[in-house]
Amino acid sequence: MISLTKEAAAQVRASAQEGGADNLALRIAARVNQAGMLEFGMGFDDERSNDTLVDSWGVTLLVNAESASMLDDVTIDFSEVNPGEHRFVFMKASAQEGGCSTGASNSGGGCGGCGSSGGGCGS
Repeated sequence: MISLTKEAAAQVRASAQEGGADNLALRIAARVNQAGMLEFGMGFDDERSNDTLVDSWGVTLLVNAESASMLDDVTIDFSEVNPGEHRFVFMKASAQEGGCSTGASNSGGGCGGCGSSGGGCGS
């Protein structure tokens, strides 16, 4: 199942506190885009009836049934991707090509694809 690194969990907690989302969990979603590439997204949200809850470094992650299989073996890190630029990086251990994708930096993210920077998860 999905997990966070210690660094990613610390950033998620800081983003939640900064954004007033301390009482919300982090929804993680995945989809296959029109080009057949796997995209990831995330945002703070309330638990829904079909969610699986995962605890990673003290952060509650929400995963819906549609995304669960695509998030198997995914680790989310928060790291410097360019000098002075930090982002959430999604790493899929079993990926054949590429193996990772970047998500939103400094904001907790938003669903809708890599690099999106606002909103929440609608899936």
